[in-house]
Amino acid sequence: MEYSLISQVKETKKIRSVFTVKKKLFITPHLIRVIFNIDKKQTELLANVKSGSNNKIFIPAEEENVALIRTYTNRKIDLEEKELSIDFVAHGDNGPASAWALKANPGDVLEIGMKESTKPLIPDADFYLMAGDATALPVICAIAEQFPSYVRAKIILEVADKEDELILCSAADLSVEWLHNPHPEQGSMLAEVVKSVQFPSGVLKEYVYIAAEYTTVHELRTYFKTNLKWDTQALYACSYWRAGQPEGKTSEST
Repeated sequence: MEYSLISQVKETKKIRSVFTVKKKLFITPHLIRVIFNIDKKQTELLANVKSGSNNKIFIPAEEENVALIRTYTNRKIDLEEKELSIDFVAHGDNGPASAWALKANPGDVLEIGMKESTKPLIPDADFYLMAGDATALPVICAIAEQFPSYVRAKIILEVADKEDELILCSAADLSVEWLHNPHPEQGSMLAEVVKSVQFPSGVLKEYVYIAAEYTTVHELRTYFKTNLKWDTQALYACSYWRAGQPEGKTSEST
């Protein structure tokens, strides 16, 4: 097994290492959590990598000599238990990451790349509006877990159906609304629901976080920037996928 620090720019290290699957859990019918072992050397490498940050997974291609690269979220890095968790949306074999997760077994290996960072996942605010589809569940859950107790947050999440809902753990005052959409590739109500949200009065600092399919993100980005003249420093909008395109091909953010 090899470990390497592949670059260092302004004291930010990029880490790439091979991790071994410890166990696999179906958190919901459509969400798989793969838990990897973290060995002694990897513990040192991950000391400054945040739970909820992005990673690159390198999926072995059956008929090619190069790996397929996809961007995912470090759902949790637990250095005490020596476990790295990554959640995968299960949608059959029509995407390489989903297919890999469905077939993964203890003892299998996966190469993963990450960046060191001590920065918070999102800026400080008093009120957060967060919205996402199933692909954003890992990062939004990770962010909610890191909220301090003094903030409030409205979270809107779209999943396939009732059985795919999760309990979000947080010290903050959360209001969570679930939307059910068994066919997200055919359209979504997420943008319409987000637009209907009434922001609380008397809040000093607000922040909007959106992560979903390209069309939804584009509509909401335009709505906040153009219609509401929203401060761009208080908006994050990232498209994790695009209907009609292969898994992992679209990643656009502001």
